[in-house]
Amino acid sequence: MKAKGFTLIELLVVIAIIGILSSVVIASLSTARNKAKDAAIKQDVNQFATLHELSRDDTGTYCELAAPWIGLQASCASTYTGNYAVKARAICADIVKNAAENNWGAPGAYKMYQSAAPGCTDNYTFMVQLNNGKWYCQGSSGAKGEYAAYTSQPGCYNTP
Repeated sequence: MKAKGFTLIELLVVIAIIGILSSVVIASLSTARNKAKDAAIKQDVNQFATLHELSRDDTGTYCELAAPWIGLQASCASTYTGNYAVKARAICADIVKNAAENNWGAPGAYKMYQSAAPGCTDNYTFMVQLNNGKWYCQGSSGAKGEYAAYTSQPGCYNTP
C-alpha cells in the first residue's frame, strides 16, 4: 500500500516560494510606509509655514516660532513660545517622528532645521531629511522642493 502525502522536497519548495513572496510584499510595504512619512513631513512643513505667517501677522516677527536644529521630540516640547506654541510643538513632534536619520552626529541629533534669519523679522527656512534620502525645504519666499543636497537651494538652509 502506497502512503499518501507530500514529500519533504515538495514541502520545502512550497515554503521557499511563500518566503520569497512574503519578502516581496514586506519590501513593498516598507517603501509605501516611507512615502507616506515623506508626504506627512511635507504637509507638516506647510502647516508650520502657515503658523509662522500667522505669528508674524500677530507680532511682526517670526521669533516666537524660531528654532535651530531639532533632533528629538523632547526638543519640541520646550522650544516655541507665543499664541501658536502648542500647535507648533505638535507639528514639530510629528515631523521629528517621521523624518529620516541623517549621517551627522548621534542618532536623532538633527531631524529638522528651522531658521528665522537675523532679528527674526525678515524670513524663515525649514529643512527636513526625507526617507527617500533627499531634503525637503521650504522658505518664506514660497520656494520649496526636494533636493539631494540642501546647500544653496531655494527654501533651504538660510536661503528662503
